[in-house]
Amino acid sequence: MKNDEIKRANRKALPKFLLFSVACMTVGGVIGYFSGYGAATGGLYSFVGMMKEAGAFFGTHVAPWLLVALAVILPAVCIPICRRAKKLVAAWDGEEESTSDAVDRKLSVAMWIISAVFIISYFLIAASYSGGLAIFDDTERTVVFFVGIVAFLVVLIEAIVLQQKCVDTVKQINPEKKASVYDMRFQKKWMDDCDEAEKMMIGKCAFKAYAVTNKVCAVLSIVLAVCALMCDIGFLPSLTVCLVWIVNTSVYCKQAMRYSKAGNKIS
Repeated sequence: MKNDEIKRANRKALPKFLLFSVACMTVGGVIGYFSGYGAATGGLYSFVGMMKEAGAFFGTHVAPWLLVALAVILPAVCIPICRRAKKLVAAWDGEEESTSDAVDRKLSVAMWIISAVFIISYFLIAASYSGGLAIFDDTERTVVFFVGIVAFLVVLIEAIVLQQKCVDTVKQINPEKKASVYDMRFQKKWMDDCDEAEKMMIGKCAFKAYAVTNKVCAVLSIVLAVCALMCDIGFLPSLTVCLVWIVNTSVYCKQAMRYSKAGNKIS
């Protein structure tokens, strides 16, 4: 673009940006005012106390049983999906694209569910740990705690096995893919086996995930900063979010610099 075109584009986009900034500052000011008012009247501290009590109850009495529920629900939901995908593969003539697309959709749904349950299980085990060593002062709480740990391990095993089943099914319709889920370099080998169209799709999905992650991290960092001021949650939550944010951005920038070099093969 020429310099005049660049300036014209900036002038066109600037009003919307300023309007958005003013709206954000207005919302922030309103939230800050009511937060300060709540702190001055003592209502905020009462709310924070209630939240801490609710969190402690959730971590001690609810999270472990939710892990048990996930250990039951995950195979109950994903196994039928995988079986239907395998039936489609068995009936596939090797040419009809609608069948292979249907298999891809089913396996994508299964992988999505597996990944979501996998992440949620990590949150729930962390919630179970939040009771600290005081958990072991009570026999009932100790038993529930270890039930949660066992359920967490079961979920991990189920997730790995189900992912393996999904990948094996994909390899049936894509014989060029050879990587095993249990290979420590699975992702790299899988990427190497993808054709250019698949790599382009992965790139678009990765960029979308990168952009959304940046937005989510920005919002969370603001929310947690306000909570650190008003709710006394400390800086560790903000540090965690910012760590994820900077790693995400740094990896993207590093890879962009790497692939921008002339003659560098994207793989």
